Amino acid sequence: MSSIVAFSALSVLLVVIPGPAVMLILKSAVARGRGPALLTALGVLAADLVWAGASVAGLTALLVSSQVAFDVVRYLGAAYLIFLGAKLLLTRGSAGFAGPDLAAFRTARPRSGWRAFREGLLSDLSNPKTVIVFTSVIPQFLHQGAGPVDTLVLGSAFAVLGFLSLSSYAPVFSAAARLLRNARVTRVILRAGGAILTAFGVGLAVERPAG
Repeated sequence: MSSIVAFSALSVLLVVIPGPAVMLILKSAVARGRGPALLTALGVLAADLVWAGASVAGLTALLVSSQVAFDVVRYLGAAYLIFLGAKLLLTRGSAGFAGPDLAAFRTARPRSGWRAFREGLLSDLSNPKTVIVFTSVIPQFLHQGAGPVDTLVLGSAFAVLGFLSLSSYAPVFSAAARLLRNARVTRVILRAGGAILTAFGVGLAVERPAG
């Protein structure tokens, strides 16, 4: 029981710390609304469940043991975050800024749900820090002789806690966007989110592995 409490507390701490996923929730909520923001959180959940399954199969351990493979994931994740951040930084509106029109975010309803889900999924699948959670953090809470089911249960619990945390941001961000209802303020928020996403990407690319 003490291990479960400790694992739950650590998981909550890990998922509430703002990171790229929170910025993606902010972007989806402000630009597209609460529904797409929840789909972004669902994409992150799906990616975490994929990593949970990969950890049971031993694939995450193989990934961490290969510096080349780990760096490939790291650079792909960095490139994707920079790409998403750059798109937001180039968002334009009535002032005529270069880049994708702010209105395009709101009018692309048929594809916005899948796009929001995909962004959450790909950002988390290419996040090496998520891999470290499943290879270094979760095993510390497994008792001696624990089997694949125990690993899958803890990994799934971490994924669900992450989803609950991220999904709680969606109504807050979308409600704030509705209250503002100002294109200029919306552009500022999106560009700030873009700058943060870009900074996350650059930091991930230049980060030196421990040891």
